[in-house]
Amino acid sequence: MGLGSRGVDRGADALLVGLYLAVVGVVLVAVFCRYVLNRSLAWSDELVRYAFVWFTLLGGAVAVRERANIRVELLVGRLPPRARRVLEALVLAGVCLFLAACVGLGVAWVVTTRGAVTPALQWPLNLLFYASLPCASALALFYALRRFARGEFAESELAEDGEENAESGGGLWES
Repeated sequence: MGLGSRGVDRGADALLVGLYLAVVGVVLVAVFCRYVLNRSLAWSDELVRYAFVWFTLLGGAVAVRERANIRVELLVGRLPPRARRVLEALVLAGVCLFLAACVGLGVAWVVTTRGAVTPALQWPLNLLFYASLPCASALALFYALRRFARGEFAESELAEDGEENAESGGGLWES
């Protein structure tokens, strides 16, 4: 794993931790203000909502990195190792295409929605909220392409029975 790749991993993890702490912190402050000080914060719900969207989408990208996506392995588990590896590669290629479309269409969405602002904070809605889709999709695409380059096609170890070379970047046609 390259130094830049490790930096992306650490940055994504740090961003997720920061977003989590921000959500928890703002919720605690809002509850304190509402029930102890008897004053509601007008902006807290909005900030938590947008931070949670970023947290969720970036968490999905990290799930691609960690090969932790949910899936049904009924068909895959019944295939011979070579056919299973080819199918896993095709599925990962399809994921890459979908993520690339999300990046492209998401950027277009962010550009076309410029000028809109959030109700309470008056921050740019396209950058605070809508940009989460292309940013998280780009990160997930990076992770999916990295997995593809390494030959890590399967989502779980169960689907990799008989694939000795999956972790070491074995070829697609090797069984």
